[in-house]
Amino acid sequence: MRKHWKSYSLIGVILVIIVSALFIYHAANKPAVTARREAVTLAKKYGHVTTVDDFYWFNRKQSYLTVAGQTKQQPVFVIIAQKGGKITVLNQSSGISRNTALKQVWRTQAPKKVYNATLGLYQKKPVWEIAFADKNGHLGYQTLDFKTGKSVKLIKNI
Repeated sequence: MRKHWKSYSLIGVILVIIVSALFIYHAANKPAVTARREAVTLAKKYGHVTTVDDFYWFNRKQSYLTVAGQTKQQPVFVIIAQKGGKITVLNQSSGISRNTALKQVWRTQAPKKVYNATLGLYQKKPVWEIAFADKNGHLGYQTLDFKTGKSVKLIKNI
């Protein structure tokens, strides 16, 4: 009888740990899930997006939520200011792609690892921002002009 009690206790503790971990994970991801849902709703309403391909959350002096998607006519990016809700719609063909921005950072910075590439507005212009770890493991950011692909800002060794 005593062996069964220990087994049941162990199973109970493991279940509590699993349920707690799932709850913490859900609570931690709720802001991102909510932001994405709201951004997609706005992109469909104001950017006329019919199909959503991707979502980016850009954080600088101001935060922007960007939805990459398709309208009936063309692929677009819908950039939404998190404060104030100002919406900018860009044709994807009017600038460099995410892959082109990533390739440029790989070529010029030779990072050990790339963490993310996000699209947003910096100084009122659309930019790609790529976060990476350099060969020494230091954090760096490369900001590239969306229209030209030229480097706007480079921050290294953070």
